[in-house]
Amino acid sequence: MNKRIIFALAIATLFLASCTTPKQIIHHDQLAITASQAGDFQQAINEWNNYIQTQTEEGENVDPKAYAELGKAYYNLKNYEKAEEYFNEARNKNYGDPEMYIMLSERYQMIDNLSKEITALEYYREHYHKAKDSSLVRNRLFETSLESENWEQAESLWAEMDSLSKKQEKNLQIYFQMNEKLDKKDICDQTAGDLLMVNENNKLALDWLAKKYYKRAEDRYQKAMKTYNRKKTNKTYKVLLKELDVVTADFKKSLKYFDVLWKLDDGKKYAKYLANIYVRFGDKKKSQYYKQFIH
Repeated sequence: MNKRIIFALAIATLFLASCTTPKQIIHHDQLAITASQAGDFQQAINEWNNYIQTQTEEGENVDPKAYAELGKAYYNLKNYEKAEEYFNEARNKNYGDPEMYIMLSERYQMIDNLSKEITALEYYREHYHKAKDSSLVRNRLFETSLESENWEQAESLWAEMDSLSKKQEKNLQIYFQMNEKLDKKDICDQTAGDLLMVNENNKLALDWLAKKYYKRAEDRYQKAMKTYNRKKTNKTYKVLLKELDVVTADFKKSLKYFDVLWKLDDGKKYAKYLANIYVRFGDKKKSQYYKQFIH
């Protein structure tokens, strides 16, 4: 049955009931709930206001839930300022529920108020951790941990995440960036690999692994050449050749990732790496090709 018809029937039922009693009693709070369920949020607002006015005039207590429901109705009508106003009124009267805090956190995200958003999310996590949207809240709070550089909280939230959330590219990227900031290179290596399993073109992971193998190869190359140049003998030359085999293997690993990055939008910023790799390979033609893109 159409929800609007249900709402109309609810009004009719209450009206008929009032006609059989000496005093007409209209339960505006019930009508407001029915209107919200029918998707008629403007009517819900009218009924909640009628409820608050009636209770106030009769000297009765106003259920603070009314302010939260008013906020939700305004939120659904995209009147976010008014929604925030009533959510705060509900909070001032010590009322809260999961949906209200979800909407409140979204409102703060809209206006880029990170501190208030985190406060709302943390309240939800503390009081409604068993609610149906708790994983979504936890994941968003994990995102804000990167923005606020709250690494301790980020590690705690990561430990709480379900396996599906840990496989999402967005969350893996945040976990990677967190460990990069904390200089946990081994975890970055592992996470970069995980990211490429999710998306083979993930720039964050490609950049990390390309530069990792490049640096390892270049550092080893410089050290090997310095050692050989100090004392050039047949023995040190053989050692140099063995070292260069390892260096070449790492440059090839690096090249595998740089080649993918080169094909992406901003690939030309890697030109100096590619040019130098081909210098090490002794390929002057390819080295010159990439050098033309170095600025």
